[in-house]
Amino acid sequence: MINSRRPTPCSPQPVPPQHTKGDVHLRAAVATTHVRIAVYDGSEQLPSPRRGPAEDTGGRGLFLVTALSDVCGVTPTGGGKGVWFQLNR
Repeated sequence: MINSRRPTPCSPQPVPPQHTKGDVHLRAAVATTHVRIAVYDGSEQLPSPRRGPAEDTGGRGLFLVTALSDVCGVTPTGGGKGVWFQLNR
Protein backbone atom coordinates (compact mmCIF):
# COMPACT_ATOMS: atom_id res chain seq x y z
CA MET A 1 0.00 0.00 0.00
CA ILE A 2 2.76 2.46 0.84
CA ASN A 3 4.41 1.98 -2.54
CA SER A 4 1.13 2.67 -4.35
CA ARG A 5 0.93 6.06 -2.59
CA ARG A 6 4.26 7.36 -3.91
CA PRO A 7 3.73 7.29 -7.70
CA THR A 8 0.04 8.17 -7.48
CA PRO A 9 0.59 11.95 -7.23
CA CYS A 10 2.58 11.71 -10.47
CA SER A 11 -0.23 10.00 -12.40
CA PRO A 12 -2.71 11.86 -14.60
CA GLN A 13 -5.48 13.29 -12.43
CA PRO A 14 -8.35 15.72 -13.03
CA VAL A 15 -6.36 18.36 -11.11
CA PRO A 16 -2.62 18.27 -11.88
CA PRO A 17 -0.40 17.64 -8.85
CA GLN A 18 1.39 20.72 -7.60
CA HIS A 19 4.72 19.17 -6.62
CA THR A 20 5.73 16.98 -9.60
CA LYS A 21 7.19 17.72 -13.03
CA GLY A 22 8.49 15.70 -15.97
CA ASP A 23 9.35 12.02 -16.02
CA VAL A 24 8.95 9.95 -12.88
CA HIS A 25 11.42 7.23 -11.88
CA LEU A 26 10.84 4.57 -9.23
CA ARG A 27 13.82 2.97 -7.50
CA ALA A 28 13.79 0.10 -4.98
CA ALA A 29 16.77 -0.94 -2.85
CA VAL A 30 16.78 -4.08 -0.73
CA ALA A 31 19.36 -4.48 2.03
CA THR A 32 19.70 -6.98 4.86
CA THR A 33 18.27 -4.46 7.34
CA HIS A 34 15.68 -2.56 5.29
CA VAL A 35 13.85 -1.93 2.03
CA ARG A 36 13.87 1.60 0.59
CA ILE A 37 11.58 2.84 -2.17
CA ALA A 38 12.12 6.22 -3.83
CA VAL A 39 10.29 8.16 -6.53
CA TYR A 40 12.22 10.85 -8.41
CA ASP A 41 10.84 13.66 -10.58
CA GLY A 42 12.06 16.91 -12.13
CA SER A 43 10.29 19.35 -9.81
CA GLU A 44 12.21 21.10 -7.07
CA GLN A 45 8.99 21.90 -5.20
CA LEU A 46 8.90 19.83 -2.01
CA PRO A 47 5.70 18.10 -0.93
CA SER A 48 4.36 18.51 2.58
CA PRO A 49 2.00 16.26 4.55
CA ARG A 50 -1.53 17.57 4.92
CA ARG A 51 -4.89 16.33 6.09
CA GLY A 52 -7.79 17.49 4.00
CA PRO A 53 -11.50 17.26 4.72
CA ALA A 54 -12.96 13.73 4.77
CA GLU A 55 -14.70 14.31 1.41
CA ASP A 56 -11.42 15.11 -0.43
CA THR A 57 -10.38 12.34 -2.82
CA GLY A 58 -6.66 13.09 -2.64
CA GLY A 59 -3.93 14.79 -0.69
CA ARG A 60 -3.22 12.12 1.91
CA GLY A 61 -0.35 10.24 0.24
CA LEU A 62 2.56 11.72 2.14
CA PHE A 63 0.58 11.62 5.39
CA LEU A 64 -0.02 7.86 4.88
CA VAL A 65 3.60 7.20 3.94
CA THR A 66 4.79 9.03 7.06
CA ALA A 67 2.40 7.08 9.27
CA LEU A 68 3.12 3.61 7.82
CA SER A 69 6.88 3.66 7.13
CA ASP A 70 9.75 3.43 9.59
CA VAL A 71 11.45 6.49 8.12
CA CYS A 72 10.81 8.70 5.09
CA GLY A 73 12.03 11.90 3.56
CA VAL A 74 12.66 14.11 0.58
CA THR A 75 16.09 14.49 -1.02
CA PRO A 76 16.84 17.38 -3.43
CA THR A 77 18.71 16.10 -6.51
CA GLY A 78 19.92 19.33 -8.13
CA GLY A 79 17.26 19.25 -10.82
CA GLY A 80 14.34 17.75 -8.97
CA LYS A 81 13.79 15.64 -5.89
CA GLY A 82 13.46 12.12 -4.58
CA VAL A 83 10.64 11.25 -2.19
CA TRP A 84 11.44 8.03 -0.34
CA PHE A 85 10.35 5.73 2.44
CA GLN A 86 12.06 2.89 4.29
CA LEU A 87 10.73 -0.24 5.97
CA ASN A 88 13.07 -1.86 8.47
CA ARG A 89 13.17 -5.64 8.80
